[in-house]
Amino acid sequence: GKGTIIYYGCPAEETLAGQVYMARDGAFRDLDVALAWHPGAGSGVSNAGGSSLDSLVFEFFGRTAHGASAHTGRSALDGVMLMDVAANYLREHVPENVRIHMVVRDGGDAPNVVPAYAKAWYYVRGKDRAQVDEVRKRLIKCAEGAAQATETTMKWYRVTAVYPRLPNDAMCQATRKNLELFGPPRPTQDDRKRARKIGLKGDFDTSIAKGTGSQGRGSSDEDNVSWLAPMGRFQLACYAKGAPGHHRDLAAQAALPFAQRAALQAGKVFAGTALDLCQDPDLVRKIRAEFRKRTKGFTYNPLIPKRQKVPVDPP
Repeated sequence: GKGTIIYYGCPAEETLAGQVYMARDGAFRDLDVALAWHPGAGSGVSNAGGSSLDSLVFEFFGRTAHGASAHTGRSALDGVMLMDVAANYLREHVPENVRIHMVVRDGGDAPNVVPAYAKAWYYVRGKDRAQVDEVRKRLIKCAEGAAQATETTMKWYRVTAVYPRLPNDAMCQATRKNLELFGPPRPTQDDRKRARKIGLKGDFDTSIAKGTGSQGRGSSDEDNVSWLAPMGRFQLACYAKGAPGHHRDLAAQAALPFAQRAALQAGKVFAGTALDLCQDPDLVRKIRAEFRKRTKGFTYNPLIPKRQKVPVDPP
């Protein structure tokens, strides 16, 4: 059989923006199927994906004043702080799976100057778009109340929006077949010595997890793609067990030979799955039929305005 392979280089995964903006601007709609992978400490096929998410920026605008005459000012930082107090109280009244994360991106310049501008960056995670939408609306009310209480003004915007993954059982099975065929790389004594040198005590996991996984607490912009094309997504062990995520030790391991061999194994899984799909039109039809059934009545909304610029830097 014949097929065309399209490689999409997808940047800015950690800000959850790259594939969201690519999808907004028309990418991925030309695919019959999509294949993706992610490095990890274990190997397996995920059909459940991660949590839905909104990345939100809240800006407060006040009036500056000298600290000795603070009564003449209106502190934008007070607005941010009061909003987060309200958000902390909100946490008691959301489902247990919901997560609300926050950092202050701009809080002023000096203690004796009332900040006229302040900015907070929030993530809201939930199991699906409906849950995130509900919590986001309540978080916005926290911001509105804080602005009213501090006599400041507030603006908010959504940096990016992530969907939960749309499962596709047939695509998952086709991908798993090849993951089991090629498997993760086998660690050598040299690999173990290198891991010990970094300070990691765990060995390398050479097994393949059973099943298709359960929904994770983390989020990925790749899950948006699953609503545009049926996705087969797998994970391959690139790191020793116990490696902390988003840590410099993890980054150090990514440059070691074991991780490089794992990347080559991922290429084999890609190639084997693509070959199966090209040679088996009935399989593709089965995958596409399941995709159409699951997306019936659904129209993809990127949730990001067309005019909004791609966030090259963090907000």
